[in-house]
Amino acid sequence: MLAKKFRLPIQEWRKEKKETVSRKNDFFAVKFRANNLKFSRFGAVVSSKVSKSAVVRNKIKRTIFDFIRLKKIYQRAGRDFLIIALSRASRLKKEEIEKQLEQILL
Repeated sequence: MLAKKFRLPIQEWRKEKKETVSRKNDFFAVKFRANNLKFSRFGAVVSSKVSKSAVVRNKIKRTIFDFIRLKKIYQRAGRDFLIIALSRASRLKKEEIEKQLEQILL
């Protein structure tokens, strides 16, 4: 799991009215903006529209955070990333999720 200081407080982040840039592919949408920290923070949203099963949603979240931790993306310059899983993401296997995240984040 990703260390707590690299986790994005999503509720507070959504309330802030700052300039946000978005990227999207068939499986994920990513919103990001600058922060004043020396590291990046990440948050993941996997709604019940993706899967009614909490087990599947948690596997997707775990895969996202493990990918970020193993690739050490959080060490890059300060940005806040909000990764939103779209409904098609539930059909992907772990390797395919990582491939899609690599395309959209790197």
